[in-house]
Amino acid sequence: MKKVALIMESWMRYFTYAWPSGILQKVKESNLDVNLYIFNSSANWSDDAAYNQGEYNIFRLPDLKEFDGIVLDVNNIADTDVRDALVQRVRESGVPAVVIANWFQGLRSTAVDNYGAMQDVMEHLHKYHGCKSFWFVMGPESNYENRRRLKAVRDYMNTYPIEEAQYYFGDFSCECGLKGFETLFARAGLPEAVVCANDNIAVGVLAAAERQGLKAPRDFLVTGFDDLDKSRYYDPRISTVSHVREKLGCTAMEMLEEIWRGEPVEEIRYTGTKTIFWDSCGCKSDIVIDLKAHLKNNILYGIETEDFEKQLLKLKYSLTYCDSVQEMLACISQCVPSLRCDGLYLVTDQRLYRSSQDVFRAEQENSVLAEEQFVVQGYPEDMCFALAYTRDGLGEKTSQSNGGNRIFPMFECEESGVDFLFLPLHFREKCIGYFAIRNAVYLMEKQFLFDIINALTTALENLYSREKLKDINQVLTVLYNHDSMTMLYNRRDLDKLGNRFLRTMHDMGDTVYVVYFDLDRLKYINDQFGHKQGDFAIKTVADMLKKYFPEPNLIFRLGGDEFLVLCSGMSETELDESCQALQSDLDRVREENACPYELSVSCGYVTACAGETGTLAEYVHLADDKMYACKTARKKLSH
Repeated sequence: MKKVALIMESWMRYFTYAWPSGILQKVKESNLDVNLYIFNSSANWSDDAAYNQGEYNIFRLPDLKEFDGIVLDVNNIADTDVRDALVQRVRESGVPAVVIANWFQGLRSTAVDNYGAMQDVMEHLHKYHGCKSFWFVMGPESNYENRRRLKAVRDYMNTYPIEEAQYYFGDFSCECGLKGFETLFARAGLPEAVVCANDNIAVGVLAAAERQGLKAPRDFLVTGFDDLDKSRYYDPRISTVSHVREKLGCTAMEMLEEIWRGEPVEEIRYTGTKTIFWDSCGCKSDIVIDLKAHLKNNILYGIETEDFEKQLLKLKYSLTYCDSVQEMLACISQCVPSLRCDGLYLVTDQRLYRSSQDVFRAEQENSVLAEEQFVVQGYPEDMCFALAYTRDGLGEKTSQSNGGNRIFPMFECEESGVDFLFLPLHFREKCIGYFAIRNAVYLMEKQFLFDIINALTTALENLYSREKLKDINQVLTVLYNHDSMTMLYNRRDLDKLGNRFLRTMHDMGDTVYVVYFDLDRLKYINDQFGHKQGDFAIKTVADMLKKYFPEPNLIFRLGGDEFLVLCSGMSETELDESCQALQSDLDRVREENACPYELSVSCGYVTACAGETGTLAEYVHLADDKMYACKTARKKLSH
């Protein structure tokens, strides 16, 4: 089974369905053993560079060398660095590749004959209508198709005498036509003809002219390009260039098939065009427009869209009340049947499921409160199938063990003619994972993709932010009650936790030992060997206390060198043995690390028996006195 990658960028959030439609049509007609893998971003509508980076990251997901063919559409990628890097990756893969509606050195292309069609338009306006003054309202100067149409215009004017030409460059939207007309009308008055790079621009020009009381073809002539519904059903109907966009996808697949067979394939293969001259330039066409069928289709599409919007609103509402990622995934799975696809998969970074308990694992405050380190380029190795929903039902969450940038063998398919659509999941520039949809024809054709993915991503990000805030609040609570260096309880919580421990043990009839420890000569260690060594000594003592007095015993760091332990469940002899073993472990650590100082503690303890009336503060004071007496005695012995 051959695998073809289609890499593309949406236009202003609208999916270019013509390319996969044409490819799949060719696969079906020629009975090819081919499956299609589509990697689509939607970045060019946004001015947020970080968001766009997250969208473009989907292009890093596939290992292009794993494919048998590549179809590439980069015309809508606004970031030239992203475009050029993607084209270079395609070149370096060594995989047969066809570029749609563009041309790059070393790669084959299929394109509409923009140049020849636009020359036909110019010849019609100039020779048939006698126009000699023109406006040219064009798309982006960086766009390949726009450049070819513009070159045809300029070459024609270099061949034939044109009295006046004014240019305006924008994008391919109606807004470009509106602004273009207003700008050029203020600059140069009305021309005889306005040539537009596409039908959207032509609609904008006509609308802007009507605001000035002007109308085509009475006051000037207008042409468009692409034969969109706008041109056929606008008033006046717009003269345009017709071509079947699906034919480009079909031709790209055709060229790959010929390459696989070892046949010679030309560098660029053009698809046919047909000029249609209509009301906007004062001409009549023999094409019959079925306005009733068009209105019926619009009504049906409106009903379908309204139903989808209801489903989407219901999904958004349900997601709002999800308190965990697991609840959210269950909610998403319920909406899959309405998407009319054969499967929905959500592959995510494992860190999205980080347990709130992980916040206690860090040893210092800075690391506890650090921002989650999601990757921003490529995909992490540690990923999982968070959701795998097919017509057979909901699958279990499973780990993805073969690396974040590998989609095979997970999405291998023995059946031919299957398409998988891959869409990025990200919180601005942070890569969270990706969505994969099997047989997403309905969603692609109806243009429902962006709204669905945006709703799911927004809900996931809001939930993650809430969980992150809860984590931070929990961390702050821990830090408030814990010593940041050792993560032992601090003096602030001694009264509450200590008294509770004392009452609980006494109620059970158990004896509590209140043990006071003091790290010997900490000031000397800091002064002579630096605070790094002093911190090492403090942490070592804390680790030993945790080892010999584990939970449910309580350990507090009361000050720089002072520690308090409240313990129970042992005899006085066992307590003495634990204290001696602790000191022996400190001696071992000192030797292993070649510490140039003595690593020892002084300790004293008192026994708080059930039924006694002493307070915790009194016991701590007595234990402190005993510890101090021990320290004094040791000093005398050392002298």
